[in-house]
Amino acid sequence: MRSGQFCLFLLVPLLLSSLPQPSAAAESSGDHSPPNVLLIITDEHNFRTLGCYRDSLPREQAEMWGLGATVPTPHFDRIASEGVLCTRAYATSPVCSPCRAAMITGRYPHRTGVPTNNEVLDRSIPTLADRLNNAGYRTAFIGKWHLAGDGKPEWSPQVDGGFQDKRFMYNRGHWKKFGLEDGRPRVAARRKGQPSYDVAGADETSFATDWLTDRAIDSVTDTSTNQPFFTVVSYPDPHGPNTVRTPYDTRFDNLPFMPPRTYQTGRPAPKWLGGGKNHPIFRGKDMSRYFGMVQCLDDNMGRLLAALEKAERLDNTLFIMTSDHGDLCYEHDRQNKGNPYEGSARVPMLLRFPPQIAAEQVYTQPVGTVDITPTVMGFLNLPASEQDQGRDLSGQLATAGKSSSQPGMTFLRNSGKAAGWVAAIDSRYKLILSVNDQPWLFDAVEDPDELENFFGRPGTEQVTQKLAAGLRQYGQDNDDPHLTNPKIAASLQQILDAN
Repeated sequence: MRSGQFCLFLLVPLLLSSLPQPSAAAESSGDHSPPNVLLIITDEHNFRTLGCYRDSLPREQAEMWGLGATVPTPHFDRIASEGVLCTRAYATSPVCSPCRAAMITGRYPHRTGVPTNNEVLDRSIPTLADRLNNAGYRTAFIGKWHLAGDGKPEWSPQVDGGFQDKRFMYNRGHWKKFGLEDGRPRVAARRKGQPSYDVAGADETSFATDWLTDRAIDSVTDTSTNQPFFTVVSYPDPHGPNTVRTPYDTRFDNLPFMPPRTYQTGRPAPKWLGGGKNHPIFRGKDMSRYFGMVQCLDDNMGRLLAALEKAERLDNTLFIMTSDHGDLCYEHDRQNKGNPYEGSARVPMLLRFPPQIAAEQVYTQPVGTVDITPTVMGFLNLPASEQDQGRDLSGQLATAGKSSSQPGMTFLRNSGKAAGWVAAIDSRYKLILSVNDQPWLFDAVEDPDELENFFGRPGTEQVTQKLAAGLRQYGQDNDDPHLTNPKIAASLQQILDAN
């Protein structure tokens, strides 16, 4: 044997050993292929628009915009019914860029270089793509990235998180119509020669959600290599502007839309809610188009699921769906996000992976989007990193239907370099400390609308102390400067001293 052949003979086993090994369930089924990973990210997505979440809520909570005003989402619901639905999942910072940075690195936003929108990801930090590249995966990102600074749209951004295939990655913007020109992607809607958010003329081949799904199907069914895939599909909807292609643009116009119960209550708003546009005029048409965007997304989930099934890859794919933050959709007299209210901070999170996750599971403990990277590594049986600040919840999610799930907390922070508020969340309560208000404590059982402040009420002392202790430990472990703000630190210490 020649020396070069001998070296190759030794190298091949080492390369193969770096790939993730199949689980016991996969081995018993005869499937020895390393699992694939498909991460779906929607943008500004209110969790109540998914049927699987509505099914877990009382009707008045499920149908927040009027009894009977709902959008069917059978394909998202299928993912939940064949896997696990997380009922207490939250955006680690409920704004686009900082949440995405936490999601893709497993570190809190202030440790990624992206504590607020339009900052540049610190590339000294390994991303999930870097880690899976090293494990032998082919990695692709399709859609909105929003971690490369100000570029808009900036296709194939210079700061790309290490994804090997970034042809259809763009940095930012909520474009509605895409196309190809000489094989290169472009925003197809133009106004005065510049990319535009116009939706006019978009159809099932050019509307952003459909167009990105076509690219995703090509990625996940690619047979040019036997490598497992890690593909992220990041949709710019249902973020505003609330416009969508026909027939989704008018499909829900006849629903009995009503303002949410928390709209224009006359109660004083918490000071941490900040300024912004108070009392936007409720428009059912706005909600109709929002529902249309959601249903278009759901129909495209159906196409993705069908493509994976046809390629015989669905059951060997860890399928995760989540969002970077919610949309209040008129709750508490607000649109959009950026605060710790449920509609803003709570996100859908669904996982399907038959080799490890049994069907029809519900996970009721808190999850943060910062937990996604270490949890993916856990499901793939790949090494954790000592630098991970999120938690590997793979074991708990796989056994969500059993009583063995351990109580936990997740932690949220406002977007920005200056402290505004921080929050600790468990399976029932949410403690919010801010720079300009007294502490707030929400009770999801007694007051799911989040209208009452339970802080200081008899019987809440123990849980308040527990959440405060969790916040203190979080701040110490992760060097979060928000916790050193004098006003937040004083509120925290006051609670901890009240023994």
